[in-house]
Amino acid sequence: MLETVTSLLDEEEITDYQVMEQVTAKSNYSLPRLNTAVWPGYNSSVFIQESDKNKVSSLIETINRMNRSAFNNGERIALFSWDILACTESENGK
Repeated sequence: MLETVTSLLDEEEITDYQVMEQVTAKSNYSLPRLNTAVWPGYNSSVFIQESDKNKVSSLIETINRMNRSAFNNGERIALFSWDILACTESENGK
């Protein structure tokens, strides 16, 4: 699934992101993955920094479409979005 997400980011020309491959997680949408004997395994997490609202909207639409065709909740992708303020030297004129 992680490869699908990073390929999608390439297709959407989203270049600023970080991947965390071993994330323990618990949610209402699938079984917990806590890397324990009872709840084995990990999730992955991708943090994306994108200020282009059109790219964000397109990504959300694509993921919603993928989620509608998912076989079960375990195949769905959770996406959370909020506005960010860029704090880089080039954007602050330094």
